[in-house]
Amino acid sequence: MKTILKKLFHLLLPFWVIDLQAEEIRILGRDELISAVIAKHERMITDYSSEYDMLKSTSGELDTEINVLKKHIEEAKEQIGVYEEKKNLFGYNALEELEKLELKTMESDKIKIGIQALMSSKSSDTIEDRKNNYDTLLADVKNIPEKDTELLLAKIDATFKAYHGENVSRTDVISKEALLAKKESEIQENKRVGWLEKRISSHQESLEYWKGMK
Repeated sequence: MKTILKKLFHLLLPFWVIDLQAEEIRILGRDELISAVIAKHERMITDYSSEYDMLKSTSGELDTEINVLKKHIEEAKEQIGVYEEKKNLFGYNALEELEKLELKTMESDKIKIGIQALMSSKSSDTIEDRKNNYDTLLADVKNIPEKDTELLLAKIDATFKAYHGENVSRTDVISKEALLAKKESEIQENKRVGWLEKRISSHQESLEYWKGMK
């Protein structure tokens, strides 16, 4: 009994009724004190539960967004592989078509270097660099006199389109990975959900205890 009253003393100081005008302090009776403690725990459970539900909902949305981002990144990386294969295939086809034209060495080497540059895996090249190379390459091939360059031009065009698709997918992956890192950091920062869950559980246990004392 003394232990219970001691707990009540510490828990119920806020529930003492102070009449400043009468300069009196009225201490609540045992049943009133227990009722006040019960009300306090119920209020805390309500407040914590409201915040918990809001944060839990946000966490659920973040989990969904993260899963969607991971799937998107995986698909984009697979697409990069497809575009790389196409770029190399069309590039080698272009080199084969170039050989069939039997051009002078200097003329052939210039176009060959342009095709190889178009096939390059250099990450430092920008889309503008490749586009300039592509335009120059097309102009050089079109200036070849008395040769059927239609297939060569088609393979060069296909090589550039494959590179362009690869570049778009790589840019998409970089953007999505940055967003994924941000979302995952938000999940890590949202540790208050666990703390609130423990507090709610603690207040619920205390609530049941004090209800049993009435």
